[in-house]
Amino acid sequence: MTADTGSTPLMVWKVQAGPTAYEHLQQHGWNWHDFEVVIGASAGPRWLVLSALDRVLAPLLQQRSTPLHLLGSSSGAYRFSAYVQSNPVQALQNLEQSYIDADWSPIRPQNMIRESAVGIVRSFLERKPLDHPTYRLHIVTSLCHGWLAWPQKWAQIVALLFGVALNAVSRQKLQYIVKRLLFSDPRNPLPARLHDLPTLKADLNEANHFDAILASGAIPVLIPGERDLQGAPPGLLRDGGLVDYHFDQFHLHGEGLILYPHFSDSLQPGWLERYGRRRRIPREVLDRVVLLSPSQEWLKKLPGGRIPEREDAAHLGQRERRRLWSESARRGQDLAEGCLPDRFLQDLTIFPAD
Repeated sequence: MTADTGSTPLMVWKVQAGPTAYEHLQQHGWNWHDFEVVIGASAGPRWLVLSALDRVLAPLLQQRSTPLHLLGSSSGAYRFSAYVQSNPVQALQNLEQSYIDADWSPIRPQNMIRESAVGIVRSFLERKPLDHPTYRLHIVTSLCHGWLAWPQKWAQIVALLFGVALNAVSRQKLQYIVKRLLFSDPRNPLPARLHDLPTLKADLNEANHFDAILASGAIPVLIPGERDLQGAPPGLLRDGGLVDYHFDQFHLHGEGLILYPHFSDSLQPGWLERYGRRRRIPREVLDRVVLLSPSQEWLKKLPGGRIPEREDAAHLGQRERRRLWSESARRGQDLAEGCLPDRFLQDLTIFPAD
């Protein structure tokens, strides 16, 4: 829970819980088997500070007799697809290294950036998604309509601006440009109520897993989407973060707790809400959530005093950007070493009231 800075111990984790989760942990203690769902948000390169933690959690959480749902969009889909590999620790190491080594420069043609994404997925994906005895993988993508489905960058930009205006009126009005398309392990349905947006579902399988990962991370304007995936409704799919950015509107139900390892101590507005009015997070969304996030004190010790950002690819040279991202991922070992249930319980707080 602490990192040795050469002087006073540094608190590395902040632990917050919803009311039901808080009460459960206070009464019963921390038991990894009590978690029913793990969430991986859209994060871009910010996920790199969690990479070492993932290498601890992936083999740890699979040591159970009941299924565990892994729900991810964009980089969360990458991470959890590595979890279901036969050697998740090696898969996550390969994912981290290939992600850092890739050329993310926005001045490159979209097809070249897509090839970088293809190389990343190939670096770690070798196991069929339905072979894992414990994990049940669910990948969020966005089914696009109108100009958002066009290949031209100008059309996508106009569509996104239109989406900001629609979202300012009502989140449900986003359906005019995008719907949620959820690829799920058919062995166990995801315990969720999805009424905020029209939601389509497709069975995740060997034939569409690779393309579903690519689609979930296909950032508009930067990376071309994926079209007409096997077994899914036809159309162009883009970044899952368009509909589920930090899953702050995703209604999960069930009896178990929800584990949310996150790079931030707060859930940010949706991808399109960054530029408009932020909506309240429904209380029931947070009720059973346990949010694990790096402390602000720890984040300030990272290179440049911050976590990696996608904009680094545009503002830094490749060598400096790779150095910064590699060092941030290395520093994430503090978080992995601080993955101690007893300390989590000591530092546990309840989410602040609205």
